[in-house]
Amino acid sequence: MLRQSFTYQLASIAENAVGSSARLFEHRFGLDVHELRVLRLIDDQPGVTFTVLAQQTRFERSATSRILSRLVKAGLVVRAIDDHDARQFRLQATEAGKALRKRADPLSLEIETLILSALSEAEQKQFRKILDKLNLWLNVEFQPELERLYPDAARKQSKSRT
Repeated sequence: MLRQSFTYQLASIAENAVGSSARLFEHRFGLDVHELRVLRLIDDQPGVTFTVLAQQTRFERSATSRILSRLVKAGLVVRAIDDHDARQFRLQATEAGKALRKRADPLSLEIETLILSALSEAEQKQFRKILDKLNLWLNVEFQPELERLYPDAARKQSKSRT
């Protein structure tokens, strides 16, 4: 039997971790883990544009848009038209959004610590080192190498970029 791919295993680990804790975040903070992720990204980067945010979330743009609308409606995020480009808007966490994030972050860290408790301290350090190395490779070198080996994997350029 074919062994499960590591990408499938990583996806399963992430789903299990997020899925198991999702109700807890919704119960305590009124937001699901995806909404909290978007709030954190905005709070970490005051003035971020929707385009950049949508890329960072790794969600579909429509899902990011729905989440953003809920955060704005809840008074946790504000949108402001960009001073230099009226087609763009800048996002910022409100004081209420910052306060909610400040209350939610410790729980996130506690859950992460619980998840990693299956590993020894040395294994945790090595695991994080490996994750950092893989993340750097995937963000910098993977796509060009993939395209070199498999030309049909090349990203298509949109017409607006030409």
